Amino acid sequence: MRWMMLAGLLCLGVGCVHEPNRITGRITPKHFEFTTIVQPRREDPYGWRAVCINARITHGDSGATDACKFEVGLPIYNQQQHEVPLDVAQFVAADVANRAGYKVLSEAHPGEMMAVLCRQFKVLYQELLKEEVSGARVGDCATRGVKVVHFGPPDGGVP
Repeated sequence: MRWMMLAGLLCLGVGCVHEPNRITGRITPKHFEFTTIVQPRREDPYGWRAVCINARITHGDSGATDACKFEVGLPIYNQQQHEVPLDVAQFVAADVANRAGYKVLSEAHPGEMMAVLCRQFKVLYQELLKEEVSGARVGDCATRGVKVVHFGPPDGGVP
């Protein structure tokens, strides 16, 4: 009993390593229903497409749930990749979102605020997405006219 109390105090003092959280659900390329905001033109060939994702995240231990809204914007053309076709944009956006989401959520500590996790996700997602598509942006849903896509089941079950 004395050893368990000592171990508990050590955990509180230095922090304990916990097992990774179980992550269920994956966002798919089909969720990224991009709206073309700026059409590529001869004088400005870059163009821009964006989508607002309203993802429902649930903390597995507590059952707490919250929405994490974020806008994903990608160029239609850039100097590094040249043309970024819609299907490629959708695949990359989904793949990177899943990697960022898994990293943030699997390392979340019990009781961590959902808003903090959402912010961490957006920051990491932005970093990783820019590595894949030069000029990509992740931020708050702010562009008028973009489609809002809901991800996650309304009943809190597994998507």
